[in-house]
Amino acid sequence: MKINGIRTDSLKSEERAALALKALYRSYGYGEYKLSGFEDYSLYSDNSSFLDGKGVLSFGVNGRLLALRPDVTLSVVKNVNAIGATDKLFYDERVYRKAAGSGEFSELRQIGVEVIGNIDGVTETEVCGLALKTLDCVSDGYILDVSHAGIIEKLLNGMGLTGGARAAATACLQNKNAHDFLRVAHDCRDSIFADEFVKLITLPVQPEAAIAALSKNAATVGIQSELDELSRIAATDPKHMEIDFSIGGDADYYSGVVFKGFTRGVPYATLSGGRYDKLLKKFGKSSAAVGFALYLGELCDCFSDAPDRPDAVVVYDRTTAEQAVKKAAELRARGLNVLLSGEKRDYGDGVKVYGTEGEYGD
Repeated sequence: MKINGIRTDSLKSEERAALALKALYRSYGYGEYKLSGFEDYSLYSDNSSFLDGKGVLSFGVNGRLLALRPDVTLSVVKNVNAIGATDKLFYDERVYRKAAGSGEFSELRQIGVEVIGNIDGVTETEVCGLALKTLDCVSDGYILDVSHAGIIEKLLNGMGLTGGARAAATACLQNKNAHDFLRVAHDCRDSIFADEFVKLITLPVQPEAAIAALSKNAATVGIQSELDELSRIAATDPKHMEIDFSIGGDADYYSGVVFKGFTRGVPYATLSGGRYDKLLKKFGKSSAAVGFALYLGELCDCFSDAPDRPDAVVVYDRTTAEQAVKKAAELRARGLNVLLSGEKRDYGDGVKVYGTEGEYGD
């Protein structure tokens, strides 16, 4: 395949993946959203828990404290005016944050999807399906872990836990620590909610088994509609999905399904997303929202790119420059990647070199 006469197989894996992903999102009717400029530092400092502790680089200009964008979702939510209509968007942006692998600040490529407006079950399922297709595009081995913030919130409310006890119960869930949770919930007002919360901690990850376990008392504890939603999403691709309530999602932002994507060879999540109506409310917007982000830059080490070298080199000196330029153009017209160079040296195995003796034939 060629774009503007350039072979796409000559692109780096990250570039090919980005092209494929943007083509995928466009095939679903999503439009590309472009961000410009910087954001006020307060946008990120006021929503630091949404960023999951990735850190923010800031700088001052004319009395304003600005920031290099550590995430795109906050900027999209702030700037999209979704009133009445539903916007289905995708983006391809650079962000500046601490890389999960090294902990150092890096420039990373973030590609993602956001739907803002009227969100129904069809739209949620579509977005989760796009998350799975996104993972499939960048890896031959992947899993999407799925949770539901609404189920967690209802069970915590049913137990009557507030303040430190509520935070402790949430931490036990995230750490899959049923033993310590039983101490936290010892004096809760309704034991059936505590029993169901323990299920979230010890739940099997296989979707069918997990849904079956939670279904037994779903109506009693008032989570049937949320469980139906989770079941519908999990049914789209049970082979590549797991139910895992430990992935949580900040309760101040997420209101429904929450998911994280993992790819072969990477020890941390490279995709994250979910239903975040509460985030919109913080910006004074009554719309709903669901989306996800893929940190494509953190997958670079997993891409098996060949050494970055041309197919051919055309060497010239001041007496052969004109011939060399013509030869390079001829070879590029054949679809080769050609370096035009004034240096005679070793360009590596497999690279055809022309003109070292002033000759430019085949």
